[in-house]
Amino acid sequence: MKKTLVAIAALTAVSAFAQTTVTIDGYMDRGYTKTDSNKEAKDAKGISSSAGTSTVGIKVVEDLGKGMKIGLSVNTDFADAGGLTQDGAAAAAGAAANGGNVPTASATFANSQSFLYAEDAKLGKVQLGNINNEMLTALTGVGAAFSTGVGSAYSSSWSVLNGYGTGASDKQNQVTAVTNDNETAGARGIRQANTVKYVSPNIMGVTVAYGLALKNDVNAGTGSTVGVTDMSLTYANGPLTAMYASLKYNVGANDTAPTNGSLTAGTTNTHTATAVSYAVLPTLKLSAAMGNSKSSNGTIADSTFTQYGVTYTMGQFDIMAQIAKVDDKLTANIDRKMTGLGVNYNLSKTARAYVRYDSLDRDSAHAHLDTKSTQLKRTAIGISKSF
Repeated sequence: MKKTLVAIAALTAVSAFAQTTVTIDGYMDRGYTKTDSNKEAKDAKGISSSAGTSTVGIKVVEDLGKGMKIGLSVNTDFADAGGLTQDGAAAAAGAAANGGNVPTASATFANSQSFLYAEDAKLGKVQLGNINNEMLTALTGVGAAFSTGVGSAYSSSWSVLNGYGTGASDKQNQVTAVTNDNETAGARGIRQANTVKYVSPNIMGVTVAYGLALKNDVNAGTGSTVGVTDMSLTYANGPLTAMYASLKYNVGANDTAPTNGSLTAGTTNTHTATAVSYAVLPTLKLSAAMGNSKSSNGTIADSTFTQYGVTYTMGQFDIMAQIAKVDDKLTANIDRKMTGLGVNYNLSKTARAYVRYDSLDRDSAHAHLDTKSTQLKRTAIGISKSF
């Protein structure tokens, strides 16, 4: 629920012809999470967001009249002390990477979705900035029982996609191949800076979205950026929502040493997903998604996935379950699966206590992956508040 900042009177009524409103909204989540890994050195306990992403947003909208608006959205995801650990290791690493006195990228202001937009009720909306991908909506909002965090099939610990993505927290909004300790967990697209996106008006329940992050293909590779195409077709009417989403990364032929990360020059990597949710009853919703990841050279990604979820509401309780499976067709054959369970006790419309559990298999059968955390079991209990 959003609360208007009525105290800013100068912005709430600019003139007789235009009215500007400013709102602050967000979500705060803190839970105790215990992680058991098949690599004992990677077992962990901590307090963090476990049922969603903690974030604060500032929204500004000016009504220009005749169905036209102009506005902006600035959002900041956060963790305690900017994500620093008790032993200060992250603090030292962040300082070293940023000249000794600047916090890490994940702790900076406006590190999440932030954009300016112009909207016409008949023609649609144009957004400019750092904008969430449609794939994120399809796989956490439509075809899933869980959003992000424990139990999610689209998190930094486990994803249904393979190949290039923007999911690593140390690669803020940059396209990157998965080369960290979670390389057996897949990849995910979140958002991409330098994006222009068009969102159509809702016509008989149908909405179309198309976004493009501009590519710069520099001869020496230095300064090159990857082109990202992001699109969706959504039908939402009554109890049924169906969505098709596509996310394509286009690496230039000259990108032998791109600034974006460790990528393969002259390749494309495309993710697709079809997601559906249906409210069978007011208290029972079913969700499902299927899709694939495929690269132009046949070596970065070639996989398919399925995921199924159910949410049942009983009084103040929400009971959720989700399963997902990835079939990898590359030589490495890194198949994986996950099971997520969760219960919410809704204290109000905006506050809840929750329990989450998931079991993540990241293909421990392969001996060449024996240095990775290939099997995880996570349990979380916490409280969240939206506003």
